[in-house]
Amino acid sequence: MDDKSLGYTIMIVTIAIMAGYFIWVFPGLFGTIFAWLAPYSEWAIKIPVIGAVYMILLIILWIGYTMATTPPPVPLDTPLDLDSELDDELEEEDEGEEKKE
Repeated sequence: MDDKSLGYTIMIVTIAIMAGYFIWVFPGLFGTIFAWLAPYSEWAIKIPVIGAVYMILLIILWIGYTMATTPPPVPLDTPLDLDSELDDELEEEDEGEEKKE
């Protein structure tokens, strides 16, 4: 299946789900055809809200788990002083050049 046909399939399925969800939330708008859905229409709101809340809580749970199980960084005995390390390297290069001359 190429990308275009997959895209059109996703669009058609999404539109069908949107229409079904609209009918589920507002069954009274369509007369007696979907009247049997009326007792269940409040679940059309509750289920997505519960799902969204649980997704947020799962993300928070994952963050907490990651923080709890990740080992702490190794502390440095002395702070990094990149300038002094660079100066040391430059001095060594200068000494090496002076010895050659």
